[in-house]
Amino acid sequence: MSSPERAASHLVADLHLHSRFSSRASRHATLQALAGAARAKGIDLLATGDFTHPDWLAELRSGLSEAGEGVYAHGGVRFVLGTEVSCIWEQAARGRRVHLLVLAQGFRTASAIRHRLCPHGDLRVNGRPHLKISAERLASLVWDADPLCVVIPAHVWTPWYGAFGSKSGFDSLDECFGEAASGIRAVETGLSSDPAMNWRIRQLDGRAIVSFSDAHSPAKLGRELTVFDAEPTFPALRGAIERGAIVETVEFHPEHGKYHYDGHRSCRARLHPRESREAGGTCPRCGRPLTLGVLHRVEDLAAREVTLRREAGGLLRGPAGRPPFRTLLPLRELLSQALGAGTGSKRVTRLYEALASELGGEYRVLAAAPRADLEAIAGPAVAAAVCAVREGHLTIEPGYDGAWGKVSIQTRREGNNPPNGAATTPQARDRRSKP
Repeated sequence: MSSPERAASHLVADLHLHSRFSSRASRHATLQALAGAARAKGIDLLATGDFTHPDWLAELRSGLSEAGEGVYAHGGVRFVLGTEVSCIWEQAARGRRVHLLVLAQGFRTASAIRHRLCPHGDLRVNGRPHLKISAERLASLVWDADPLCVVIPAHVWTPWYGAFGSKSGFDSLDECFGEAASGIRAVETGLSSDPAMNWRIRQLDGRAIVSFSDAHSPAKLGRELTVFDAEPTFPALRGAIERGAIVETVEFHPEHGKYHYDGHRSCRARLHPRESREAGGTCPRCGRPLTLGVLHRVEDLAAREVTLRREAGGLLRGPAGRPPFRTLLPLRELLSQALGAGTGSKRVTRLYEALASELGGEYRVLAAAPRADLEAIAGPAVAAAVCAVREGHLTIEPGYDGAWGKVSIQTRREGNNPPNGAATTPQARDRRSKP
């Protein structure tokens, strides 16, 4: 499929987000605001986030109406009950911190999960609760409440909270989940990796690679998405995850993420894994340990290289049997660069709303709207920027140690020599990733 023209069974989903009851989440992350943002972005299905929090769960009970088997609705958008939990424990003489996504079929199951988790942490403090429990035990308790629940390791490569993270993670899902590992049928890429990086990992063969936004505000919804080949019911969604029935995923550029390269933010030291290995894993400026990023960990565990090919319209394809993906820039950020105005400015906001309303939502604007339609609404500069992003004509200074990467759109290819340490396209990134 070269463009996201919608089949009846295609379900555009963002299943990792937070309500205003999560720490560092926007106070505007209400049910009404989340539904409004989903409509503008062209998202069919959202996870509710944070169903373990008692106040948010009460709001969900009163604000959602049944809309199918295990699925609810508000403001024209479907929701499935979901949450993220932080598991904190010690294993093999190391402190472990791993974040997991949990999807539940209905309120009865959500309540049963809450009841089982209460002894392990205070669910009232944070929408994403901190639980003194292992990942294996968490999965066991969730499936004890309902074996049809879905458990997905969140942002699986993030240094501190990813199952494969350099600071508190593991070298395999078997180490992390023990006897529960066979029930883990998908992993979430996180903002600093993409499917191609995950396809290099042999232990992920046969598991779905999914991408969601981890949004802490309505505006951040949809910066990563998964398009499932599924009807809008919980059993169909679960089946699509189990089978890997994915039409495509929409990705943040991994270099744009906060943990793609290695580094030490205090010293503004950003290093490719090759450079950090040469430096012995320490900051070349102060001698302290570097934060080893996502690319480093992928290279540590990778068993093979992956070749990508880009189709017209920007869709990227890799190994046979794996769904394609596309890397995009959030529309507000794209408009900000094209217009030379702030992402929250009136000019950007007006144009964002016009494009989203007239062309079927942000997802379709970025991925498939014809250039002529973009020009008619937003002018040639914006149309050129959208097409440049689709084709990967970007320069990116990779993020590291909690600092976001910096993306520059190149609307003309000639003379665009990336600065040292910058990446251009996924193909170029793969070449640079080899030690």
